Amino acid sequence: MMKTVGVILAGGNSTRFGEDKALYELQGTPMYEHIADAMKISGVTDEIIVSTNQRLAGAFNYETVTDVPGFLDKGPLGGIYAAAKHRPGCRLMVVSCDTPYVPAEWLLKLHRAAQAYEEKLILTEEGGQLHPLIGIYQGTDLAGALKAQLETDRLSMRAFSENRETAALDAAAYGVHGDALVNINRRMDIL
Repeated sequence: MMKTVGVILAGGNSTRFGEDKALYELQGTPMYEHIADAMKISGVTDEIIVSTNQRLAGAFNYETVTDVPGFLDKGPLGGIYAAAKHRPGCRLMVVSCDTPYVPAEWLLKLHRAAQAYEEKLILTEEGGQLHPLIGIYQGTDLAGALKAQLETDRLSMRAFSENRETAALDAAAYGVHGDALVNINRRMDIL
């Protein structure tokens, strides 16, 4: 059975937020811990790691992976590549640290879909908007495919998903709506 690794993406510079979003305390808990809690409650992750930059490498209560040399500061694509290279052959449940309201039940639904389609990326969609940083990344030679995309310098998550078999689950169809998927880029985005 394929191991599922929870990957919290926390490597951004948080320039619009004004401080490191991952460590910002939301209701008394760092944002990244809200994601870790949802992953634990979902019951499907075998372990949790944080993909981050060198500056924040020691700031988390979980094992961290940092950008792979040659692919520094390549955004979420680089962060997922670092995780895939660190945990080859694993299914990666990827959630960005700035989506702290994502429900555990939604992560469980994504995981169930991933089990049914082991070669597909399973991404979140809501209201016609794709949320590629709430999804399952898996499939044959995932790390190799991510590296190949990084080498093209097309760093868009959408570009990567266009080159892999992908299924988008409509969160609204399962009762998960906008507030649960909000991406906190600025303090005013906090609910």
